[in-house]
Amino acid sequence: MTRFGVVLIAEEASGDAWAARCRRAEALGYDVIAVPDHLNLLAPFPTALLAAEATERATIGTYVLNASFHHRTLLAREVTTTAALIGDRLELGLGAGYVASEFAAAGLPFDPAVRAARLEELVDGLEEGLGGRRPPLLIGGHGDRVLRLAARRADIVSFTGAPYRPEYGRTALVTADELLRRVEYVRTAAGERRPELNVLSKSTVLTRDRRAGVESLRRYAPDLTAEELLEVPTLFAGTPSQIAEQVRRNEERFGFSYVTVTDSAMEDFGKVIEHLR
Repeated sequence: MTRFGVVLIAEEASGDAWAARCRRAEALGYDVIAVPDHLNLLAPFPTALLAAEATERATIGTYVLNASFHHRTLLAREVTTTAALIGDRLELGLGAGYVASEFAAAGLPFDPAVRAARLEELVDGLEEGLGGRRPPLLIGGHGDRVLRLAARRADIVSFTGAPYRPEYGRTALVTADELLRRVEYVRTAAGERRPELNVLSKSTVLTRDRRAGVESLRRYAPDLTAEELLEVPTLFAGTPSQIAEQVRRNEERFGFSYVTVTDSAMEDFGKVIEHLR
């Protein structure tokens, strides 16, 4: 059965407002409520704890902690404490980070090799610090080194389908065919392991005109054609039933049995979930 997650984002929020947002996500049918890790947003672990307190059944995730922002020993303490307080509802998501300005603000190198190495070191440190008490681990990314690590060490591999593009100064989506090659790379690297496969969707547009819908999302993939935009599993456009069918096709073609959407899509994609339960 497909799982659905939502990354809730808050630059500022009262405790009551944040709790209400989390309860709404659970009511819409999301299985996982995740918190991000960006310098302009509320800190991940306090918001994760409140999300768990406000809800009853949802898994609480981090999507995803920036490895360069966390010391392995100190993060092990945060994870141990959070898991002790919320039980087996924690899903630990890690990544290499992708926002260059945040690295600059923190005085950290943005070099891809350095970022990937920090992620590898953090995974090693958590294995040592948490041992058999580690919660399910999700690793998200796109490049060879990160996906190879995810294939070999993570319980869940998350595909962003969006490498950093220097010409744009940000990430941009790749075609469905290229993302499928990334999935095949992970399957080969995983060997006999069978991690769960997750995909992060950038946006959802409810519309009866799918082509117009994806054209409105061109900022996420400036160099893709309309036909390519219609095919990528990282964007959703159409009626709820059409998008539900797209989710089913994506699971069949890519193996994505876990779909995560962003905060702005929470309500609209909630209508899609109704067609998939």
